Amino acid sequence: MSVTFEQIILDAKRIANRLKDREALGDALLLESESVNKHIESMRQFQDDIDILNKLARDRSNNQLITIIHQENPQIREIQQENRLLKAALEDHQHALEHIMSKYREHTQAKILNTKVNFVEAFTRHHRSADIERRDELIRQQTAKIQEMAAVMQRVSQMDEEKVNQEQEVLSKLMTENKGLRELLEISRKYGSGGQKMLVDDKSTQTDSYLLDGLIEAAVTARANVSKQTPTTTSLSPPSPQPQAAGVPLSGPSPAPSEPSSTDASVSPKASSTKSTNDDPERSPNSKSPAANPATVSNGVATCSSSPTAPAAVAAPASTTTTATPSTS
Repeated sequence: MSVTFEQIILDAKRIANRLKDREALGDALLLESESVNKHIESMRQFQDDIDILNKLARDRSNNQLITIIHQENPQIREIQQENRLLKAALEDHQHALEHIMSKYREHTQAKILNTKVNFVEAFTRHHRSADIERRDELIRQQTAKIQEMAAVMQRVSQMDEEKVNQEQEVLSKLMTENKGLRELLEISRKYGSGGQKMLVDDKSTQTDSYLLDGLIEAAVTARANVSKQTPTTTSLSPPSPQPQAAGVPLSGPSPAPSEPSSTDASVSPKASSTKSTNDDPERSPNSKSPAANPATVSNGVATCSSSPTAPAAVAAPASTTTTATPSTS
C-alpha cells in the first residue's frame, strides 16, 4: 500500500498539534506544582510561627495572657475608631475633590469650547461667502448682457425704422415720378403725331408702366409683411444698404412741356428703330404688345425684374426727356 505525500503532511500536522497540546498541558502542570509548593512553604512557615508562640506561652500562664489581652483591647478599639474616622474623612475628602474636579472640568471645557475655532463653520461660512460673491458676479454679468442686448435691440429698431423711412421715401419718389411719366405719356399720346407709331409706342409704354406699378405694389406689400414680423435674432453689424438699380433718379419727374399742342414726345433710338407701321400684320393696333424684358430699356423707361424673395430691390424708371419738335403732319 503506497503512502501519498498528502497523507504524510496530514500526519505531520496532527503530530505537531498533539505536541503543542502536550506542551500546554506540561506548562499547566508546572504552574500547579509551583502553586502547591508555595502553599506548602506557607504552611511550613505557619507551623514554625505556632511553635514559637507555644514556646513563649509556656513561660506565662493563661491568666497573664488574658490580662494582657484585656489591656490591649481598649487600645485596639481606639485605634479601630480612629481608623473608622479617618476612613470617613478620607471618603469626604475624596467626594469633595471629585466634585471640585468635575466643576473644574466643566469650566475648562466651556472655556475651551468658547475659545476653540470651529473649522467646519468657518469653512462653510467661507464657501457661503464665495457662493454669494459668485452669484453677485453672475447677476452683474447677466445685467450687463441684458443692457447690451437692450441697447442692440434699440439700435436695430432705430436702424429698421430709418430703413423703412428711406424705403417709403424712395417709393413715394418712384410713385410721384411714375405719375409724372404717365402724365407725359398721356400728353404725348393725345397731342403727338405718327399714327400707328405712337399707338405701338403707347402700348409698350403702358405695359412698362403696368409692370412698374406691379413692382411698386409688390414692394410695398412685402415691406408691410416684413415690418409686422418681430425679429428673433439681433446683429451688431449695420444692415447692408439696399441695392438700387442703376439710373434711379432721386429727383422729381421732369417738367412737362409748356406747349403740348405743338410738341410731340420723342422716342429713344432703340424704340424708333424697332417701331412698326400699319402695314405690319404682326403689330396691328389690336394686337397686344409683348411683355417687356426686365433688363431692357423701352421708350425711355428702364425696368428690372423683382424676385419674390427680394421685393425691396426695385429698379426705378429712368427719367425721360422730352424735346419740342415741330409737327410734321
